[in-house]
Amino acid sequence: MDKYVLDETDREIIELLQEDGRMPFLTIANQLGLAEGTVRRRVARLLEEKVLKIVGITDPFKIGLYTVAVVGLKVERGKIDHIAQALADLPEVRSVALSTGNFDLVIQVAVKNNDELLTFLIRKLSDIPGILNTGTSLVLKVAKEDFAWGAN
Repeated sequence: MDKYVLDETDREIIELLQEDGRMPFLTIANQLGLAEGTVRRRVARLLEEKVLKIVGITDPFKIGLYTVAVVGLKVERGKIDHIAQALADLPEVRSVALSTGNFDLVIQVAVKNNDELLTFLIRKLSDIPGILNTGTSLVLKVAKEDFAWGAN
């Protein structure tokens, strides 16, 4: 994986877009003392290089997905990539991470209620070959969720 080198201007642009992903290029340009075209080209390059992604993020609790869980999975090592992709394809799964420690994969699941979570755990996960064991924790309240990782 190639590392993308950010300069100070890239960092400032990213910081402003993390505050407001819909901030107009002209506003960014004015705040940073740049030409709008410069900002437009830099953002296009950051997007093209996949350094930056601009998305709308929903709060699952506010859209009727009242049961959020973190599920750790022990899997057959030779199937980890296949299982990760199969999990990523499920609409209930918000994130998939390969990890160290007690679990090989950790996923976040958002569903309407406990019955849907049970169906997901019993039926959907059973359909994916290579999952050996799972451990599930319910998320009762999110104290912090921040997608601004910084550009340092």
